[in-house]
Amino acid sequence: MLGASKATTTREYQLINTGTITSTGSQSYTIPAGTLYLEIEVWGAGGGGGAGGTSSGRSGTAYQGGGGGGGGAYCKHKYQPSDMQANDTLNFTVGGGGAGSTSSGGTNKGADGAATTLDTHKRSASTIASFSVSAGGAEGNLSGFAFSFGGNNGEGGTAANGNITNTDGADGGARPNQSGSTHDGVNGGAGANGGSGGAAGETGLQLANMDGAIPGGGGGSGASSGNTSGGDGADGKVIVKAYG
Repeated sequence: MLGASKATTTREYQLINTGTITSTGSQSYTIPAGTLYLEIEVWGAGGGGGAGGTSSGRSGTAYQGGGGGGGGAYCKHKYQPSDMQANDTLNFTVGGGGAGSTSSGGTNKGADGAATTLDTHKRSASTIASFSVSAGGAEGNLSGFAFSFGGNNGEGGTAANGNITNTDGADGGARPNQSGSTHDGVNGGAGANGGSGGAAGETGLQLANMDGAIPGGGGGSGASSGNTSGGDGADGKVIVKAYG
């Protein structure tokens, strides 16, 4: 009819399911019936802290704390395909945290954390879509007397290709300058949008909690005496929210 105006319709989408994945390695999320779009959050894993220690020679005893592991990155991604069915799966690789170093000499350092990635949307054996969303794992850091052959140590993970948010993880604390006095360790870097870095080891004390916190916190480093080992980096994580 002439002069009639088209009615405006508004739709409020409802959260119908939330899935949280903290196990590492290959993991999947099953898409529930009625899903119209998904919000996906991924966190990379934290790097391990370096060990502290002492080294004795003709000039006396040298003391050196380690460096803190970096924090994992974070991505948030919205996925709203035209072809999505109940019981399709989203498939991920969830990064494991890097182990802290237990020795302060040679080339020892904390292990790097692994990236957490959104990989594919599948229906049975068929791939509906592939992704490049990646929350990078962080680097482990040098131990007190480890040799550095160039490159970076303890850097936070790098985020890539989330279409809502990409946030890099924080760097871990650099190992302190060596001197004749004892050294505390340094803190691990915070995971982006989440996990705190592990506390530093303190000279003469045995701290119980030097590991990074999930998701993605970097491991704290060991002191020059007392608690020499570095803390472990925290694992990555995935949260998927289905809206219908």
